[in-house]
Amino acid sequence: MRNILLIFLLTSALNAKVITPNDVYTLSVLIKEHVEFLLKHYAVKHHHDAIIEKGKIFSTKLKPRNTWQKTYEILVKINMLRNVHSLPRIEPVGIEATLELNPDMVYEMNQRILTELRIFEIRNNIKMPEFTLKKYDNKIPLDNYNMFINISSALDELNKRPLTPNYVYSEVMRIYDDLSIILTTLKIQDNSIPPQRNDAAQPKDVLQIAMKFLEKIAYLQNAVGIESVDFSEFNKKNATPGDAYTVTGLIISEMQTLKAYIGLTQSITPPATTFTNKKPAHVAQLMQWNLQRLYSINKLKRGR
Repeated sequence: MRNILLIFLLTSALNAKVITPNDVYTLSVLIKEHVEFLLKHYAVKHHHDAIIEKGKIFSTKLKPRNTWQKTYEILVKINMLRNVHSLPRIEPVGIEATLELNPDMVYEMNQRILTELRIFEIRNNIKMPEFTLKKYDNKIPLDNYNMFINISSALDELNKRPLTPNYVYSEVMRIYDDLSIILTTLKIQDNSIPPQRNDAAQPKDVLQIAMKFLEKIAYLQNAVGIESVDFSEFNKKNATPGDAYTVTGLIISEMQTLKAYIGLTQSITPPATTFTNKKPAHVAQLMQWNLQRLYSINKLKRGR
């Protein structure tokens, strides 16, 4: 009986579908087609393709974990779409910390996004055309990330509202929660206090603090042999809350490697809490506090 079970498990593993970035990209294009049809259905003028042509695409070597976090952003914007049409919010999915996230997980998120879009279409009695699945070759995680930049911009147009500092603050609070468990696990006493708030702070200030945060994470990653990512392309002088939100997503994705390295492989970043009346000053203050707390980590200790 034991041998039969072993043979069954081995056969199942051999028959399991191997997901590649090409498969992920096929679904990414399908998601884009769904969103673009919704733009036409609601007669919304859209220019997201022009936005991409103006240089919002990136060329740096991103990881699947970064693309996964971008799909999380898409689910947040689908929630905004539900809200616009008086449907209740659905909590975006979380994931356990890993050192290397494979394309399978991004593929799963694409399936969730498609499901949420189809639910929205059914609830609003929208008859969608039969889209043809296209096949692609030689795609890499960066191609999917850039496709989701396009989808994210299209959803902004569909929602007729961009991400606000409230949304950014929610994600920065998730960074705070992840840092708390990391500091506790490393037995680092946190005696920090929030810095003084700069009421003149703007999204560009949040972005600059966030870039320093990513630099410190890269330092910690490189010290223990975790391959880091060059995020310098994401830095910009004129930033919007949406730009700041994107970089908080990159931070959360990179922090998962730190959590996994120290043994927090079953730790899932807590879901976002809804906040109101937050301004860039509040976001910058919390982000700066997070940076202070991150600086208290001099080195990582393997496992627990």
